[in-house]
Amino acid sequence: MIGLRKSALLATSIAVMGLVTGCGIESDSDPMANGASGTDATVANANGGNTGSNKVISVATPTQRQTGVIRVEGKSQGSLTEQIANGYESSGGAAQVNITNTSENTGFSDFCAGEVDVVDSARPISPKEFKKCQRNGIQPVQFQIASDAAILAIKNETDVGVDCLSFNEVRQMYQSGSTINSWSEVGYNRDLVDVRPIRMKFVGPDEDSNVFSFFGQYVLGDPEPTLLSYRTDYQAKPTDREVRQTVVGTKRNYFYATQFERYRKELRQLRSSISDGKQRVADAKAEVAKGIRDNRSAEAKAKDQANLDAAQKNLDKLIASLPPAKRSAKLRPMEVSASDNADKPECVFPSQATVTDASYPLARQLLLTINYKNMKDSDINDFLSYGLSRSQAFAEKSALVPIPDSTRNEEQGWLDGTSEPDVVFYSNDNAS
Repeated sequence: MIGLRKSALLATSIAVMGLVTGCGIESDSDPMANGASGTDATVANANGGNTGSNKVISVATPTQRQTGVIRVEGKSQGSLTEQIANGYESSGGAAQVNITNTSENTGFSDFCAGEVDVVDSARPISPKEFKKCQRNGIQPVQFQIASDAAILAIKNETDVGVDCLSFNEVRQMYQSGSTINSWSEVGYNRDLVDVRPIRMKFVGPDEDSNVFSFFGQYVLGDPEPTLLSYRTDYQAKPTDREVRQTVVGTKRNYFYATQFERYRKELRQLRSSISDGKQRVADAKAEVAKGIRDNRSAEAKAKDQANLDAAQKNLDKLIASLPPAKRSAKLRPMEVSASDNADKPECVFPSQATVTDASYPLARQLLLTINYKNMKDSDINDFLSYGLSRSQAFAEKSALVPIPDSTRNEEQGWLDGTSEPDVVFYSNDNAS
Protein backbone atom coordinates (compact mmCIF):
# COMPACT_ATOMS: atom_id res chain seq x y z
CA MET A 1 0.00 0.00 0.00
CA ILE A 2 1.04 3.51 -0.39
CA GLY A 3 2.13 5.16 2.78
CA LEU A 4 -0.90 7.27 3.47
CA ARG A 5 -3.73 5.51 5.01
CA LYS A 6 -6.10 2.67 4.38
CA SER A 7 -7.52 4.80 1.62
CA ALA A 8 -10.36 3.54 -0.40
CA LEU A 9 -9.75 2.37 -3.85
CA LEU A 10 -12.20 3.02 -6.59
CA ALA A 11 -11.56 0.73 -9.46
CA THR A 12 -12.43 0.81 -13.10
CA SER A 13 -11.94 -1.21 -16.27
CA ILE A 14 -11.56 -4.54 -17.92
CA ALA A 15 -9.09 -2.50 -16.93
CA VAL A 16 -10.86 -2.71 -13.53
CA MET A 17 -10.83 0.65 -11.84
CA GLY A 18 -10.81 0.55 -8.10
CA LEU A 19 -11.84 3.12 -5.56
CA VAL A 20 -9.39 2.48 -2.73
CA THR A 21 -8.86 4.13 0.59
CA GLY A 22 -6.08 6.59 1.33
CA CYS A 23 -3.77 4.07 2.90
CA GLY A 24 -2.66 3.42 -0.61
CA ILE A 25 -0.71 6.65 -0.79
CA GLU A 26 2.89 7.13 -1.63
CA SER A 27 4.93 8.74 1.12
CA ASP A 28 6.92 11.70 -0.05
CA SER A 29 8.03 15.06 1.22
CA ASP A 30 5.76 16.73 3.71
CA PRO A 31 3.59 19.57 2.44
CA MET A 32 4.84 23.11 2.87
CA ALA A 33 1.67 24.32 4.57
CA ASN A 34 0.46 22.51 7.67
CA GLY A 35 -2.39 24.81 8.59
CA ALA A 36 -5.65 24.10 6.80
CA SER A 37 -6.54 27.36 5.21
CA GLY A 38 -8.62 26.59 2.17
CA THR A 39 -8.05 27.21 -1.51
CA ASP A 40 -8.73 30.95 -1.49
CA ALA A 41 -7.33 31.66 1.93
CA THR A 42 -3.93 32.78 3.03
CA VAL A 43 -2.58 32.21 6.49
CA ALA A 44 -1.36 34.88 8.82
CA ASN A 45 0.75 34.84 11.92
CA ALA A 46 -1.55 35.18 14.89
CA ASN A 47 0.27 38.25 16.20
CA GLY A 48 -1.29 40.26 13.38
CA GLY A 49 1.16 39.92 10.51
CA ASN A 50 0.08 38.22 7.33
CA THR A 51 1.13 37.47 3.80
CA GLY A 52 -1.39 39.90 2.31
CA SER A 53 -1.96 43.63 2.62
CA ASN A 54 -4.93 43.44 4.98
CA LYS A 55 -5.00 43.16 8.73
CA VAL A 56 -6.31 39.84 9.94
CA ILE A 57 -8.64 41.32 12.48
CA SER A 58 -9.15 44.63 14.26
CA VAL A 59 -10.01 43.67 17.84
CA ALA A 60 -9.51 40.05 18.88
CA THR A 61 -11.51 38.78 21.84
CA PRO A 62 -11.81 35.40 23.58
CA THR A 63 -14.99 33.38 23.38
CA GLN A 64 -16.89 33.57 26.67
CA ARG A 65 -17.08 30.08 28.06
CA GLN A 66 -17.46 27.94 31.16
CA THR A 67 -14.11 26.61 32.35
CA GLY A 68 -14.01 22.82 32.37
CA VAL A 69 -16.66 22.39 29.68
CA ILE A 70 -15.64 22.19 26.02
CA ARG A 71 -18.45 22.73 23.55
CA VAL A 72 -17.97 20.98 20.20
CA GLU A 73 -20.28 21.29 17.19
CA GLY A 74 -20.26 19.92 13.67
CA LYS A 75 -19.87 16.37 12.50
CA SER A 76 -17.82 15.23 9.54
CA GLN A 77 -18.05 11.76 8.03
CA GLY A 78 -15.18 9.74 9.50
CA SER A 79 -14.61 12.24 12.29
CA LEU A 80 -12.13 11.28 15.03
CA THR A 81 -13.53 13.78 17.53
CA GLU A 82 -15.65 11.33 19.51
CA GLN A 83 -12.70 8.93 19.83
CA ILE A 84 -10.48 11.78 20.97
CA ALA A 85 -13.09 13.02 23.47
CA ASN A 86 -13.68 9.53 24.90
CA GLY A 87 -9.97 8.88 25.20
CA TYR A 88 -9.35 12.27 26.76
CA GLU A 89 -12.02 11.84 29.40
CA SER A 90 -11.08 8.22 30.21
CA SER A 91 -7.42 9.20 30.58
CA GLY A 92 -8.29 11.68 33.32
CA GLY A 93 -8.83 14.83 31.29
CA ALA A 94 -10.13 17.58 33.52
CA ALA A 95 -12.76 18.94 31.12
CA GLN A 96 -16.13 17.62 30.09
CA VAL A 97 -16.44 17.46 26.30
CA ASN A 98 -19.96 18.06 25.05
CA ILE A 99 -20.36 17.12 21.37
CA THR A 100 -23.44 18.29 19.50
CA ASN A 101 -23.80 16.60 16.12
CA THR A 102 -24.91 19.48 13.93
CA SER A 103 -23.91 20.30 10.38
CA GLU A 104 -20.60 21.94 9.65
CA ASN A 105 -22.50 25.06 8.53
CA THR A 106 -24.28 25.31 11.88
CA GLY A 107 -21.06 24.61 13.75
CA PHE A 108 -19.19 27.45 12.07
CA SER A 109 -22.16 29.80 12.44
CA ASP A 110 -22.35 29.16 16.19
CA PHE A 111 -18.56 29.32 16.53
CA CYS A 112 -18.42 32.74 14.89
CA ALA A 113 -21.23 33.89 17.17
CA GLY A 114 -19.13 32.92 20.19
CA GLU A 115 -21.43 30.05 21.20
CA VAL A 116 -19.10 27.11 20.44
CA ASP A 117 -15.49 26.38 21.48
CA VAL A 118 -14.52 23.85 18.79
CA VAL A 119 -15.84 23.10 15.30
CA ASP A 120 -15.45 19.56 13.96
CA SER A 121 -15.33 19.77 10.16
CA ALA A 122 -13.97 18.23 6.99
CA ARG A 123 -13.61 21.59 5.26
CA PRO A 124 -11.98 24.92 6.03
CA ILE A 125 -14.04 27.86 7.23
CA SER A 126 -15.60 29.68 4.27
CA PRO A 127 -15.00 33.35 3.34
CA LYS A 128 -18.53 34.29 4.46
CA GLU A 129 -18.10 32.49 7.80
CA PHE A 130 -14.67 34.05 8.24
CA LYS A 131 -16.15 37.52 7.78
CA LYS A 132 -18.72 36.83 10.50
CA CYS A 133 -15.98 35.65 12.84
CA GLN A 134 -13.94 38.75 12.02
CA ARG A 135 -16.84 41.05 12.87
CA ASN A 136 -17.16 39.35 16.25
CA GLY A 137 -13.44 39.52 17.06
CA ILE A 138 -12.81 35.78 16.62
CA GLN A 139 -9.60 34.55 15.00
CA PRO A 140 -10.04 31.02 13.62
CA VAL A 141 -7.12 28.63 14.07
CA GLN A 142 -7.58 25.26 12.38
CA PHE A 143 -5.80 22.14 13.60
CA GLN A 144 -5.55 19.28 11.13
CA ILE A 145 -6.18 15.94 12.82
CA ALA A 146 -6.14 13.59 9.84
CA SER A 147 -6.84 13.41 6.12
CA ASP A 148 -9.04 11.25 3.95
CA ALA A 149 -8.86 10.36 0.29
CA ALA A 150 -10.46 8.22 -2.35
CA ILE A 151 -7.77 6.88 -4.68
CA LEU A 152 -8.68 5.89 -8.23
CA ALA A 153 -6.43 3.05 -9.32
CA ILE A 154 -6.08 0.43 -12.00
CA LYS A 155 -3.75 -2.52 -12.33
CA ASN A 156 -0.22 -1.42 -13.08
CA GLU A 157 1.02 -1.87 -16.65
CA THR A 158 -2.57 -1.69 -17.93
CA ASP A 159 -2.49 0.70 -20.86
CA VAL A 160 -5.84 2.46 -21.02
CA GLY A 161 -4.49 5.52 -22.83
CA VAL A 162 -5.37 7.78 -19.90
CA ASP A 163 -3.25 9.06 -17.01
CA CYS A 164 -5.40 11.88 -15.68
CA LEU A 165 -9.12 12.42 -15.16
CA SER A 166 -10.97 15.61 -14.32
CA PHE A 167 -13.05 15.83 -11.15
CA ASN A 168 -16.23 16.12 -13.21
CA GLU A 169 -15.30 13.07 -15.26
CA VAL A 170 -14.87 11.06 -12.05
CA ARG A 171 -18.35 12.16 -10.98
CA GLN A 172 -19.85 11.28 -14.35
CA MET A 173 -18.18 7.86 -14.33
CA TYR A 174 -19.50 6.80 -10.91
CA GLN A 175 -22.85 8.56 -10.59
CA SER A 176 -26.19 6.83 -10.89
CA GLY A 177 -27.31 6.53 -14.48
CA SER A 178 -23.80 6.89 -15.89
CA THR A 179 -23.47 5.84 -19.51
CA ILE A 180 -19.65 5.98 -19.54
CA ASN A 181 -18.39 2.47 -20.18
CA SER A 182 -15.11 2.89 -22.03
CA TRP A 183 -11.76 4.58 -21.38
CA SER A 184 -12.07 6.17 -24.83
CA GLU A 185 -14.78 8.46 -23.36
CA VAL A 186 -12.67 10.11 -20.64
CA GLY A 187 -9.26 11.63 -20.01
CA TYR A 188 -7.29 14.59 -21.31
CA ASN A 189 -6.05 14.56 -24.89
CA ARG A 190 -8.16 11.52 -25.72
CA ASP A 191 -9.01 13.11 -29.08
CA LEU A 192 -5.32 13.42 -29.89
CA VAL A 193 -4.28 9.84 -29.30
CA ASP A 194 -5.45 6.46 -30.50
CA VAL A 195 -7.28 5.23 -27.40
CA ARG A 196 -8.64 1.74 -27.68
CA PRO A 197 -12.24 1.39 -26.44
CA ILE A 198 -11.29 -0.66 -23.41
CA ARG A 199 -14.37 -1.52 -21.39
CA MET A 200 -14.56 -0.38 -17.76
CA LYS A 201 -15.54 -2.23 -14.62
CA PHE A 202 -15.98 -0.39 -11.34
CA VAL A 203 -15.29 -1.68 -7.84
CA GLY A 204 -15.00 0.02 -4.47
CA PRO A 205 -16.00 -0.06 -0.81
CA ASP A 206 -19.50 -0.81 0.40
CA GLU A 207 -21.88 1.39 2.43
CA ASP A 208 -20.11 0.69 5.74
CA SER A 209 -16.95 2.46 4.56
CA ASN A 210 -16.15 6.09 5.40
CA VAL A 211 -14.83 6.52 1.88
CA PHE A 212 -18.10 5.28 0.37
CA SER A 213 -19.94 8.06 2.22
CA PHE A 214 -17.25 10.67 1.65
CA PHE A 215 -17.07 9.94 -2.08
CA GLY A 216 -20.85 9.86 -2.36
CA GLN A 217 -21.24 13.20 -0.59
CA TYR A 218 -18.24 15.10 -1.91
CA VAL A 219 -17.94 13.74 -5.46
CA LEU A 220 -21.43 12.49 -6.32
CA GLY A 221 -23.21 15.26 -4.43
CA ASP A 222 -25.59 13.07 -2.42
CA PRO A 223 -25.82 14.20 1.25
CA GLU A 224 -26.89 10.69 2.31
CA PRO A 225 -25.34 8.34 -0.25
CA THR A 226 -26.50 4.76 -0.71
CA LEU A 227 -25.75 2.24 -3.45
CA LEU A 228 -28.51 3.93 -5.43
CA SER A 229 -26.24 6.98 -5.66
CA TYR A 230 -23.70 4.94 -7.63
CA ARG A 231 -23.87 3.43 -11.11
CA THR A 232 -25.80 0.17 -11.25
CA ASP A 233 -22.76 -1.98 -12.14
CA TYR A 234 -20.65 -0.65 -9.25
CA GLN A 235 -19.27 -3.63 -7.30
CA ALA A 236 -19.35 -2.88 -3.56
CA LYS A 237 -16.85 -4.87 -1.51
CA PRO A 238 -16.83 -5.13 2.31
CA THR A 239 -13.04 -4.80 2.66
CA ASP A 240 -10.29 -2.83 0.98
CA ARG A 241 -8.49 -6.14 0.48
CA GLU A 242 -11.30 -7.43 -1.72
CA VAL A 243 -11.37 -4.19 -3.70
CA ARG A 244 -7.65 -4.36 -4.40
CA GLN A 245 -7.75 -8.06 -5.23
CA THR A 246 -10.54 -7.43 -7.74
CA VAL A 247 -8.42 -4.74 -9.38
CA VAL A 248 -5.18 -6.72 -9.61
CA GLY A 249 -6.81 -10.06 -10.41
CA THR A 250 -5.02 -12.72 -8.30
CA LYS A 251 -4.02 -13.36 -4.71
CA ARG A 252 -0.37 -13.18 -5.70
CA ASN A 253 -0.90 -9.81 -7.33
CA TYR A 254 -2.87 -8.69 -4.29
CA PHE A 255 0.13 -9.47 -2.09
CA TYR A 256 2.24 -7.22 -4.27
CA ALA A 257 -0.47 -4.55 -4.14
CA THR A 258 -0.43 -4.56 -0.33
CA GLN A 259 3.31 -3.90 -0.52
CA PHE A 260 2.80 -1.07 -2.98
CA GLU A 261 4.63 1.57 -0.97
CA ARG A 262 7.63 -0.68 -0.49
CA TYR A 263 7.83 -1.69 -4.15
CA ARG A 264 7.23 1.84 -5.38
CA LYS A 265 10.01 3.11 -3.13
CA GLU A 266 12.33 0.35 -4.31
CA LEU A 267 11.49 1.20 -7.92
CA ARG A 268 12.26 4.86 -7.28
CA GLN A 269 15.55 3.95 -5.63
CA LEU A 270 16.43 1.60 -8.50
CA ARG A 271 15.80 4.31 -11.08
CA SER A 272 17.95 6.69 -9.06
CA SER A 273 20.70 4.07 -8.87
CA ILE A 274 20.50 3.54 -12.64
CA SER A 275 20.89 7.27 -13.15
CA ASP A 276 23.92 7.30 -10.84
CA GLY A 277 25.27 4.20 -12.60
CA LYS A 278 25.05 5.87 -15.98
CA GLN A 279 26.95 8.84 -14.63
CA ARG A 280 29.65 6.57 -13.20
CA VAL A 281 30.02 4.84 -16.56
CA ALA A 282 30.27 8.21 -18.30
CA ASP A 283 32.88 9.38 -15.79
CA ALA A 284 34.85 6.13 -16.18
CA LYS A 285 34.80 6.45 -19.98
CA ALA A 286 36.03 10.01 -19.69
CA GLU A 287 38.84 8.85 -17.40
CA VAL A 288 39.88 6.14 -19.88
CA ALA A 289 39.95 8.72 -22.68
CA LYS A 290 41.90 11.12 -20.49
CA GLY A 291 44.43 8.39 -19.68
CA ILE A 292 45.01 7.82 -23.38
CA ARG A 293 45.46 11.54 -24.02
CA ASP A 294 47.83 11.90 -21.08
CA ASN A 295 49.90 8.88 -22.13
CA ARG A 296 49.47 7.22 -18.76
CA SER A 297 51.35 4.03 -18.00
CA ALA A 298 49.99 0.70 -19.17
CA GLU A 299 49.23 -0.18 -15.55
CA ALA A 300 47.26 3.06 -15.03
CA LYS A 301 45.32 2.55 -18.28
CA ALA A 302 44.48 -0.99 -17.25
CA LYS A 303 43.18 0.29 -13.93
CA ASP A 304 41.04 2.90 -15.73
CA GLN A 305 39.62 0.22 -18.01
CA ALA A 306 38.92 -2.08 -15.04
CA ASN A 307 36.97 0.73 -13.35
CA LEU A 308 34.96 1.27 -16.53
CA ASP A 309 34.23 -2.45 -16.86
CA ALA A 310 33.08 -2.63 -13.24
CA ALA A 311 30.85 0.43 -13.65
CA GLN A 312 29.31 -0.96 -16.84
CA LYS A 313 28.71 -4.38 -15.24
CA ASN A 314 26.97 -2.77 -12.28
CA LEU A 315 24.81 -0.63 -14.60
CA ASP A 316 23.83 -3.66 -16.68
CA LYS A 317 22.80 -5.47 -13.51
CA LEU A 318 20.67 -2.54 -12.35
CA ILE A 319 18.97 -2.21 -15.75
CA ALA A 320 18.19 -5.93 -15.77
CA SER A 321 16.43 -5.48 -12.40
CA LEU A 322 14.09 -2.80 -13.73
CA PRO A 323 11.40 -4.93 -15.47
CA PRO A 324 10.69 -7.18 -12.47
CA ALA A 325 10.65 -4.13 -10.18
CA LYS A 326 8.05 -2.51 -12.42
CA ARG A 327 5.94 -5.67 -12.40
CA SER A 328 5.92 -5.73 -8.58
CA ALA A 329 4.14 -2.37 -8.33
CA LYS A 330 0.69 -3.79 -9.10
CA LEU A 331 -1.47 -0.71 -8.53
CA ARG A 332 -1.32 2.44 -10.62
CA PRO A 333 -3.17 5.42 -9.13
CA MET A 334 -4.79 7.88 -11.50
CA GLU A 335 -4.01 11.57 -11.38
CA VAL A 336 -7.03 13.84 -10.96
CA SER A 337 -7.47 17.47 -11.98
CA ALA A 338 -9.88 19.85 -10.32
CA SER A 339 -9.96 21.81 -13.57
CA ASP A 340 -11.91 20.89 -16.69
CA ASN A 341 -9.64 23.05 -18.83
CA ALA A 342 -8.31 20.59 -21.41
CA ASP A 343 -5.64 23.09 -22.46
CA LYS A 344 -4.25 23.48 -18.95
CA PRO A 345 -5.12 20.44 -16.83
CA GLU A 346 -3.87 20.58 -13.24
CA CYS A 347 -3.28 16.87 -12.76
CA VAL A 348 -2.33 15.87 -9.21
CA PHE A 349 -0.94 12.48 -8.14
CA PRO A 350 -2.20 11.14 -4.78
CA SER A 351 0.69 11.27 -2.32
CA GLN A 352 1.02 11.96 1.39
CA ALA A 353 1.80 15.60 0.64
CA THR A 354 -1.07 16.16 -1.80
CA VAL A 355 -3.59 14.37 0.41
CA THR A 356 -2.43 16.11 3.59
CA ASP A 357 -2.68 19.57 2.05
CA ALA A 358 -5.81 18.55 0.07
CA SER A 359 -4.39 19.62 -3.29
CA TYR A 360 -5.36 16.15 -4.56
CA PRO A 361 -8.98 16.82 -5.63
CA LEU A 362 -10.41 13.65 -4.04
CA ALA A 363 -8.93 14.42 -0.60
CA ARG A 364 -10.25 16.24 2.43
CA GLN A 365 -8.83 17.42 5.73
CA LEU A 366 -10.37 16.60 9.10
CA LEU A 367 -10.09 19.79 11.14
CA LEU A 368 -10.74 21.17 14.60
CA THR A 369 -11.24 24.95 14.62
CA ILE A 370 -10.80 27.10 17.75
CA ASN A 371 -10.57 30.78 18.63
CA TYR A 372 -6.93 31.89 18.90
CA LYS A 373 -7.68 33.87 22.06
CA ASN A 374 -8.86 30.68 23.80
CA MET A 375 -5.98 28.49 22.69
CA LYS A 376 -4.15 28.95 25.99
CA ASP A 377 -7.22 28.03 28.06
CA SER A 378 -5.85 25.07 29.99
CA ASP A 379 -8.76 22.73 29.23
CA ILE A 380 -8.87 23.45 25.48
CA ASN A 381 -5.09 23.31 25.30
CA ASP A 382 -4.99 19.94 27.08
CA PHE A 383 -7.79 18.53 24.92
CA LEU A 384 -6.08 19.50 21.68
CA SER A 385 -2.68 18.27 22.91
CA TYR A 386 -4.22 14.91 23.74
CA GLY A 387 -5.92 14.81 20.34
CA LEU A 388 -2.71 15.53 18.46
CA SER A 389 -0.76 12.96 20.47
CA ARG A 390 -3.29 10.23 19.58
CA SER A 391 -4.42 11.43 16.17
CA GLN A 392 -2.09 9.25 14.11
CA ALA A 393 -3.04 6.06 15.97
CA PHE A 394 -6.76 6.90 15.78
CA ALA A 395 -6.42 7.68 12.06
CA GLU A 396 -4.71 4.35 11.34
CA LYS A 397 -7.38 2.48 13.28
CA SER A 398 -10.16 4.29 11.40
CA ALA A 399 -8.55 3.79 7.96
CA LEU A 400 -7.76 7.47 7.56
CA VAL A 401 -4.55 9.17 6.43
CA PRO A 402 -2.51 10.16 9.49
CA ILE A 403 -0.95 13.61 9.51
CA PRO A 404 2.85 13.60 9.06
CA ASP A 405 5.05 14.00 12.13
CA SER A 406 6.06 17.46 10.92
CA THR A 407 2.43 18.63 10.89
CA ARG A 408 1.74 17.17 14.32
CA ASN A 409 4.91 18.71 15.78
CA GLU A 410 4.21 22.10 14.27
CA GLU A 411 0.67 22.18 15.62
CA GLN A 412 1.84 21.00 19.04
CA GLY A 413 4.29 23.90 18.96
CA TRP A 414 1.34 26.26 18.59
CA LEU A 415 -0.14 24.82 21.79
CA ASP A 416 3.17 24.83 23.65
CA GLY A 417 3.81 28.43 22.71
CA THR A 418 7.08 27.67 20.92
CA SER A 419 5.65 29.08 17.67
CA GLU A 420 2.75 31.29 16.70
CA PRO A 421 -0.09 29.50 14.92
CA ASP A 422 -1.43 30.38 11.51
CA VAL A 423 -4.89 31.88 11.55
CA VAL A 424 -7.18 31.61 8.56
CA PHE A 425 -7.33 34.79 6.54
CA TYR A 426 -9.43 35.68 3.50
CA SER A 427 -9.02 38.95 1.67
CA ASN A 428 -11.95 41.34 1.67
CA ASP A 429 -12.64 40.41 -1.96
CA ASN A 430 -13.17 36.75 -1.01
CA ALA A 431 -14.86 37.29 2.35
CA SER A 432 -18.10 38.62 0.93
